[in-house]
Amino acid sequence: MSESVERAAPAVSTAALKRRDDVAWGVYVLTFDIEGVVPVPAPGQFYQVDCGGGREHLLPRPMGVLDAREQSGGLILSMMIEVVGWGTARLCALEVGQSVRVLGPLGRGFRPLDQGRALIVAGGAGFAPLHYLASTLDKEGREYDLMVGISTKDKYIPAMATLKGGVEIFSDDGTIGVKGLVCDAAASQLSRNGHTKVYTCGPEPMMAVVARACEHRGVPCEVSLDSRMACGIGACRGCVREGADGANLCVCTDGPVFDSTQVTWNAPPVPGTSGAS
Repeated sequence: MSESVERAAPAVSTAALKRRDDVAWGVYVLTFDIEGVVPVPAPGQFYQVDCGGGREHLLPRPMGVLDAREQSGGLILSMMIEVVGWGTARLCALEVGQSVRVLGPLGRGFRPLDQGRALIVAGGAGFAPLHYLASTLDKEGREYDLMVGISTKDKYIPAMATLKGGVEIFSDDGTIGVKGLVCDAAASQLSRNGHTKVYTCGPEPMMAVVARACEHRGVPCEVSLDSRMACGIGACRGCVREGADGANLCVCTDGPVFDSTQVTWNAPPVPGTSGAS
């Protein structure tokens, strides 16, 4: 995972849709074929994807990587996209063979797990970059525990069952896995299994609980922040937020992955969680 520190230069590429899978309610996995000599993304990096189709889709959308692998003459790139607005709906309506422009890989990804056992905590669509991270750890022979929180069984993603390390599912309504909040369970898990590092991505209130629990126990934690972005390269400064030391953090270039101690959490605590205070 050394690529997560030394970033390859991003490139503008044409990505042809190779496959579209309807994997959950309102969630699709789009697999693209990118031809040519292109850099392979590190876990946690992202792409700016051109939605096309007129003024309402003028700006590209930042999309994380579910999986990526080199092939002869190019790259196979998969993204998990949830339909939340016009841009994502248009992307998820692409037909096989259609192409979009992508810029990437962008941003700073997750740092390597040098030793010990990792705890990976995903919430909702935050599963995508963490799946790529976990599959990379699988290839490296690293150990981890993966915990995923979703709202209901309709949001279960089959890719969750493909990882060697396995996964523990938590749902808000108890229709699949364990009923409860994944962040609360993760805070308890930290005190039992001797994890040496935590990686998390998902809703900010969830990540805030995990980050506070890690800080309390002295466990390093990396968080992947989500933000509205226009350029993805730090030029527009539209994704800047205040850091813990008062400095400005540009999510697209300084992140999207940060050490949790760098972040000022704007989200309120999650009600009913032991790590909320």
